[in-house]
Amino acid sequence: MLRDCRLFLEADDALLATSAGSVHFAEQRQRVCLLNSTNLVQPPYDTSLIGVVKGALDYYGIDTAPAETFVLSGHAFVINIHEELCPSGPYCWTQDRFRELLPNLGIRMEELGMLVAAAPEADKQELEARVRSELDQGNVCSSVSLDHQLVLAYDDTGFDLSQPWGEGVVDSTPRRLSFGTWQEFIASPPVTFFKLEPCRRRSESAATTSALDFAVDFWGRPEQFAWDAYGTGSRAYDNWLAAIDAGHADDHGNWWNAVVWGECRERAGDYFQDLAAAVFPGPIDPRQARDLAVDYRALARLLYRASDKTASAGDKRGFVEQARSLDERCVERIANIRSR
Repeated sequence: MLRDCRLFLEADDALLATSAGSVHFAEQRQRVCLLNSTNLVQPPYDTSLIGVVKGALDYYGIDTAPAETFVLSGHAFVINIHEELCPSGPYCWTQDRFRELLPNLGIRMEELGMLVAAAPEADKQELEARVRSELDQGNVCSSVSLDHQLVLAYDDTGFDLSQPWGEGVVDSTPRRLSFGTWQEFIASPPVTFFKLEPCRRRSESAATTSALDFAVDFWGRPEQFAWDAYGTGSRAYDNWLAAIDAGHADDHGNWWNAVVWGECRERAGDYFQDLAAAVFPGPIDPRQARDLAVDYRALARLLYRASDKTASAGDKRGFVEQARSLDERCVERIANIRSR
């Protein structure tokens, strides 16, 4: 059935009409794999990793609300900050536990390979072939280098990639990867490809429980998630405050981290509000869910205020300090729920 959602166009010895009405044959050895562009769309989330996951879920017809996607994957509870507050925080953390949670949503994400553009051409060709094979089998694929992007199509010369925030919004993410050269990514971080495929979805109760356990661990066990020079959970706020004190309050990284982590906490608030209203079943009392909804929405507002480029360094520091206290309180509430 998934193959019906895809269009394969192959042309060998294509018949072309000339202006004189005669015909001739042109040798065209071209193969295009085009996933249904109507169904395969990357939502313009600031958290582009979740944009890729949600795009794949929608393509496969797996019904999940945005708030569910953020929370049941665990990403709603993620925060990761580099010591110098660079904009790499949303990308540079160990994501094994995150991928382990994706069956909560009915999807799996598997790494296919990672290479730099300067890698031997034979190695790149092997990885390209693996990605094409997955697409031919009807699986959605994605890539990440500068940002997470869906692989929309391929032809003889390369892959077409989605724009994380829509066409014309940001020019920093190439919309193409050329086979052999990877020329669009020569000055970029390594390119990693993934496949996303449907799987059996866990029960709502099991999914919610495992996501809440992830929230507690992400806050208090940075050794599971943090790379060198980064801090996750509580240590993320330590790095953020120290970086502001060191003069990085007006850097691009302050704005970008605040926007991404604000979006994550906003979706957490949406989820717990729906849980309080019994939209989603789960192991949390509606009153507890309501308290978490209020706190996470307040937390999101603080992080968004910290992203304000017109705010002073002192104001940004104050917003981050308040956000840290509120984030800690939310995790304590979740830990208390899980201990009962």
